[in-house]
Amino acid sequence: MVSVKNKKQHGGVAVDHSKQLPRLRRVEGQVRGLQKMIEGERNCLDIAHQITAVVAALRRVQGDMLRDHLAAIAEAATSTRLSEAERLKLAEEIGALLTRAG
Repeated sequence: MVSVKNKKQHGGVAVDHSKQLPRLRRVEGQVRGLQKMIEGERNCLDIAHQITAVVAALRRVQGDMLRDHLAAIAEAATSTRLSEAERLKLAEEIGALLTRAG
């Protein structure tokens, strides 16, 4: 379900980020597993390997969300129903996202 607020945040283009929830729940399980590994005094290298997997999973979620967000912004920015000021605002947002993602 795409909320009205979500649509507004994407320049009037609907984006459904809820598909990321199952992946985030898996990451949540991985983090709980890490806690158990530490409580069980597992090997540091095994724990470090699992931390790397959690970070990679979060980066995939981030990448998918940014891709969807940028696609929606690009679609909205090329729309004729937006004012020049609104298109400029979206272009600035794209620049800010690229700066943060890099």
